[in-house]
Amino acid sequence: MKIRFLKLQNWLIASLMSVFGLQACHSQKEVVKEQDAEPRVAPPDDRIRLMYGVPTRDFRVESIPDSAAPKAQPREPQVTVYGTPTVDYAVKGRVVDAKGKPIKGVQVMLVDEGIDVNNLPKSSFWEERVKQQSDTTDQEGNFALRISDRPWQQPRVMVRDIDGKQNGAYQDQIIEVTFSDEQQDKKDASAWYLGVKSAEVTVKMKNKK
Repeated sequence: MKIRFLKLQNWLIASLMSVFGLQACHSQKEVVKEQDAEPRVAPPDDRIRLMYGVPTRDFRVESIPDSAAPKAQPREPQVTVYGTPTVDYAVKGRVVDAKGKPIKGVQVMLVDEGIDVNNLPKSSFWEERVKQQSDTTDQEGNFALRISDRPWQQPRVMVRDIDGKQNGAYQDQIIEVTFSDEQQDKKDASAWYLGVKSAEVTVKMKNKK
């Protein structure tokens, strides 16, 4: 009887050990499976925004197609031109005294508004300009000027008595002149040529006091 009890006891202990040992193996296998499994990644949520309002993107599954990349726009060739605008000033007329008598030997020249007849520049450049861009009245007091220069705001006519007292003594002066625009020739047309401005005047000289 005692032997049977011991056998039953051993059998119960062995059964319990086998049951608990099997459960431990199953638990260990589940832990190993959980470790070997790939980590779960939550799908991107469009409701999430970054600091500047850009939605998150899953770059593992999304890519930007080449067609979506910005394309360079063709540019038309540009032409760069360097130069200075020029105008032809043409003025003609007569110089007379207070009685309308023509005066010979008077220097006539076109000047811009920055020139003062009583305080003329003193330089070699100015002297060369006077030689090239001035005219002297003839026996009938006639003169004619045509120069090409940059556009002036207000071209004026300067007259100077340079022959002394030979034909009388007169005051130097500068007078305002109204120039009219002339149509430029097609052959002379260019991006920097602004055409011809012309005027015709009669200048009355004043006697020196």
